[in-house]
Parts: sequence; structure tokens; C-alpha cells
Amino acid sequence: MDTYKEKIYGKILWECYRSRMYIILLSLFYVLVSAGAVLFAIWHDTRHGIIFYVVAALVVAYSLWRINRVHYPVALICEKKLLVAMPWSFVNSDYHISLRAFYMPVEYNEVAGVSHNWSQLYIGARITGGLVALPVQLSYVSLGDKADFQNWVERKQEEIVENT
Repeated sequence: MDTYKEKIYGKILWECYRSRMYIILLSLFYVLVSAGAVLFAIWHDTRHGIIFYVVAALVVAYSLWRINRVHYPVALICEKKLLVAMPWSFVNSDYHISLRAFYMPVEYNEVAGVSHNWSQLYIGARITGGLVALPVQLSYVSLGDKADFQNWVERKQEEIVENT
């Protein structure tokens, strides 16, 4: 897993984001969770001291981090490789919590398709035991962007075939 680096992956040709409605609703959810945590801390201030303020601060920090993360693209179509954002739960303990998105670089000619619910990207050869299912965050992408994603990947695959 890596962050975007232009020298390695080339220029970004297209960015695939979650749908606008999903971003707005999830951001509002985290704002409400933060406001609730702060109000709860203020309400219980006199009885329990500073502990609820610490918890509220942690909830607000986590919420801000999640709001920041939901605004990152879930896929980057680059000149040399496809970069797909990995779900946070997939990132293992070797990686730290970061304000930058981590992407899994994938060769265009290795992309075999996506699952029916757009939660997995199939990589490898379409033979028995040749496919790997990579968890991706494409299920909340708008239908138009899903079609654009497929078109971009197919176009890059055709370019690779033409150049060989």
C-alpha cells in the first residue's frame, strides 16, 4: 500500500469519488455524533469531572478524521497504474492512522472485473485459482462514476494491448 506519487504512477487522469449524497450524509452523521458527545460532556460536567471532556475530544477528533477520509477519492486512474483506496479495516497494524489516503497499486492488465455489489475488485487471470478478490470502496460510488470507472479501466487495458 502506498500514497499517490506522480513519479511512480504517472499523472492522474481521472479521480473516482463516493457519491455526493453519501459524502454529505456521512459528514452530517459525524457532525451530529460530535455535537452529541460535546453536549453529553457539558451535561455531565459537574458530576464526573474532566473524563467526559476527554472522551468528547476523542470522539470529535475521530469524527473529523472520518469526515476528512470520506472526501478522498476511492480510485485514481493514473497513466501507469490504477490506484484503489483500501478500506480502513483492511489496513493492518504496520500502517499508522494518517491524514493521507493509502492506495493499492494495480496493473491495468491484471484487472479482471468487479463484484456485483462493487465491494471487491478481481485481479489476476480468469482461471481456476487465478483470481484474487481485493476489497475496495466502490460500492458508494454513483452509477455514472461506476460506468466511467469501467470505461477508464477498459480504455487503459486496450492501450496496453495496442502498445504490445
